[in-house]
Amino acid sequence: MSQKTARRGVMLICAALCGALTASLNCWSVFQKPLMAAYGWSPQEVSFAYTLVIALIGVSGPIGGWLQRRWSASTIMTIAGVGFGLGWFLTGFASSIPVLYVTFGILVGVCDGIAYNLSLAVCTRWYPDKRGFANGIALAIMAIYPLFTAPIANMLIEQFNVSLCFNIVGIFCIVCFIILARVLKLPAADYKPEGWEPPVEVVDTKVKSYTSPEMLKTPFFWVMLLFFGMVGCTGVTMLSTVSLIGQTQAGMDAGMGALMVGIFGIANAIGRVGLGAISDRFGRFQTMFGAVAVTAVIHLFLYSSANTPMVFIAESCVLGICFGGIMAIMPSLNADAFGPGNMGQNYGFMFIGYTLASFIGPQVAANALATTGSYSSAFPILGVLCIVGIVLLAIALFFFKRMKAKEQAA
Repeated sequence: MSQKTARRGVMLICAALCGALTASLNCWSVFQKPLMAAYGWSPQEVSFAYTLVIALIGVSGPIGGWLQRRWSASTIMTIAGVGFGLGWFLTGFASSIPVLYVTFGILVGVCDGIAYNLSLAVCTRWYPDKRGFANGIALAIMAIYPLFTAPIANMLIEQFNVSLCFNIVGIFCIVCFIILARVLKLPAADYKPEGWEPPVEVVDTKVKSYTSPEMLKTPFFWVMLLFFGMVGCTGVTMLSTVSLIGQTQAGMDAGMGALMVGIFGIANAIGRVGLGAISDRFGRFQTMFGAVAVTAVIHLFLYSSANTPMVFIAESCVLGICFGGIMAIMPSLNADAFGPGNMGQNYGFMFIGYTLASFIGPQVAANALATTGSYSSAFPILGVLCIVGIVLLAIALFFFKRMKAKEQAA
């Protein structure tokens, strides 16, 4: 079955913009310090709100995949998007930690997971010929989003207050989701881009689309889930605290700290497009090994001494590129391993590894800040977790090859 290429380009952009709205979470580091100042909350309490969001994203991802087989993409995205915006809006009235955890942690987290999962599924399903590239483009748009929103959020907080800023973000997200969701549609299961045929070697290896129960029985899935949990720690930590790290370690003011969120977002976007495309050409595992290794070296030996703005920005950009590449390659690798048919739900389960990272990374950073007044002691720990991730990736490659050999022999 063939459909016009122009149509899938529109789907890619609209899905990516919906995903970008969920990336409002990446501005969280701009909100942390004002929340602590306004309500006297501790770094651990505020940081756990972000941890809870990421945890619920992982839990709700498979639910989003399940819904994709029953409801239209437009309906799912509209409901999830309105819920996401409502969570931000209600957080503006949260004056206690329990309310913060319900409105931001639970409501935003659940709706974010459904919307994020669907946006990636739309991109992957419309681009079976260029999965790494399509995911890279979509994730790059998501990563760039904080470049514009973080400084605006900081300005609103300074002009008004942190509560009103939450209200404004919520209303903006609701309106944008309603508009963009009207366009979204998943292609037919047998969709092929015009003029494209699957490579002969792919046809010969009898590509199989695993159901989620089948996937959960494979050792490859569990090793990759643990891998995601280890290497995701550095990225989720940077997304939630890069502004604060810049202020406490590199002497940045609040305005420069907010801009740092955008700078990290640009680097993240470059990695998602660049390393995603490189993985299409040179291989998912090879590209992933390189990204994780560079991340480990920076955290183990360099980042704790990045105490001037320029050095901090340079090293943060490298980390952003590597993290972006990891996030772009993971959904493509999932589709390579388990087929595109149930990709939405399957990747939702694998994304639980990122949920694991959300419990480890931000809390390691928050505890370091609370006990030492600096984030420096957290970085070697994150580096060691990356080394563990490299070992897990090598094991996963072994299981991947064995799984594909078994499919070919069947």
